[in-house]
Amino acid sequence: MIEAERTALQEWKAHWPLIVAGLVGFSFYSMVTYSLGTFMEPLEKAFGWSRAQISVGLTIFGLTATFVGPPMGALLDRIGSRRIALYGLILSGATFALFSLADGSLTQWFGLWLVFSLCSVAIKSTVWSAGTSSVFSTSRGLALAAVLSGSAMGQVFAPLIANALIQSQGWAQAYLYIGIGWAGLGAVLVALFFHDAHALGQRQKAASQGGDGRLPGLTIAEACRDSRVIRIALANLLMAFAGAGVTVHLVPLLTETGVSRGQAVEIAASAGVAGLVGKFLAGWLLDRVQGSVIPVGSFAIGAVGYFLLLDTFGTRSELLIGTLCLGFAGGAGLQVSTYLISRYAGLRNFGVIFGTIASAMMAGTSFGPLLAGAIHDATGSYTALLWTAAPVMLVCAMLFAGLGPYPQFAASTPLDQPVGQPAPAE
Repeated sequence: MIEAERTALQEWKAHWPLIVAGLVGFSFYSMVTYSLGTFMEPLEKAFGWSRAQISVGLTIFGLTATFVGPPMGALLDRIGSRRIALYGLILSGATFALFSLADGSLTQWFGLWLVFSLCSVAIKSTVWSAGTSSVFSTSRGLALAAVLSGSAMGQVFAPLIANALIQSQGWAQAYLYIGIGWAGLGAVLVALFFHDAHALGQRQKAASQGGDGRLPGLTIAEACRDSRVIRIALANLLMAFAGAGVTVHLVPLLTETGVSRGQAVEIAASAGVAGLVGKFLAGWLLDRVQGSVIPVGSFAIGAVGYFLLLDTFGTRSELLIGTLCLGFAGGAGLQVSTYLISRYAGLRNFGVIFGTIASAMMAGTSFGPLLAGAIHDATGSYTALLWTAAPVMLVCAMLFAGLGPYPQFAASTPLDQPVGQPAPAE
């Protein structure tokens, strides 16, 4: 244990700047979702668009990530995270700034979203997870938690920054400043500090005798046949459908129990804090405990949350605890799944494998809220949705039971060994 702690400390000492760069870079990707609500009213007043028309942008965003994710993952496995993240931030920031040119044409608005969505695939969670996993081993769980907490950073700061800029500069300048400033800061940090194994291992690869310079892990064909990878993927798809449906409808779901809208918003906001706790707690535990307890427990807590939201006892504390359970499960669930794929599938084709799983999750995120709305429209309440979501999450939890020990992949090149600082230029 002492040796493991020493190794973990060495990893953090060598690569903490990568974590900072990844955290800021990923926060820009998450910012997009959490800032749109702040822009809705100004756009509505400026152009007379409905909120549904404005929200189509996020549908384009989600569907683009669904279809482009796997090919982007293949490119990631080939050239590494660093270059993709750097160019992705530059292009995403520039195309986000172009929203400032919106002139009232919905065709133009949808086109801007399509261009931005194509660029932003290069900064989704798979890119940052792959780069982090390639240089962290002993402390990989905690490192992934830190990088993926960029989503919480975006959730907290996006509405505040967007609102302040809209009030002082107007919505058009707000788009411009966020695109250039936020993404620009991320690009500078990535250029300076985000050195993954591909970047750090160029000299080692050139000096190696034999081998193909790839990180260890399953081939794509092997991953498609591996029952553990399939079970993790299925659990995440089901979780995305259920989780997105309830999360998007959480405020109206809570108000239907009798609490005021203000109280519902306060309760819903607590999910973000619980998600952050879930990420770090799960990450810390995964570095120390191998087995089914953590993944099964992380998803099962979500099922408890759905049962509590049925408001059986009619108390506000019940609703709060249920919401906290959902937030914790959402944060811990992504953290656990990312980590387990890096262990059970390895890093050889992590981009394609996890990119495909993430794309399936985006599909669930895109259509889950529609299904939730349809259930409410048909039944007049969210009760049927919750009674469906709770057992679905229990099924997800059981899919993680008995995955077995992590495989030991044969090392093929010096890149499979821990890497240190960037090699000096020739």
